[in-house]
Amino acid sequence: MSISSDEVNFLVYRYLQESGFTHAAYTFGYESYVAKTTIASGTELPPGALVSFIQKGLQYLELEANLNEDGTDVDSNFSMLTSRDLLSKPVEELKNIVKEKRTMSEADREKER
Repeated sequence: MSISSDEVNFLVYRYLQESGFTHAAYTFGYESYVAKTTIASGTELPPGALVSFIQKGLQYLELEANLNEDGTDVDSNFSMLTSRDLLSKPVEELKNIVKEKRTMSEADREKER
């Protein structure tokens, strides 16, 4: 699955509109030629689509970081990661954070929250 730059631009344009950034949306739409694309009309796109897609992507990263070394699912001891870590670190570094959290005692994990 892939997403084109026109589709990303349309999602950003809609996000700007929904968030009340009308001038920025107008300027971005004009410069990115959003009106000239063949992407679905705005009525077919659910409100908050860009934020929803980003959240799902972050959840996917979190799940990927929590997989066992052989790629199998974790039965227990799922480690939650911060959005800052998910946005700024590569998967291998996230896996290292998960490993560290798994070796921490329960008391240490409670302090971290």
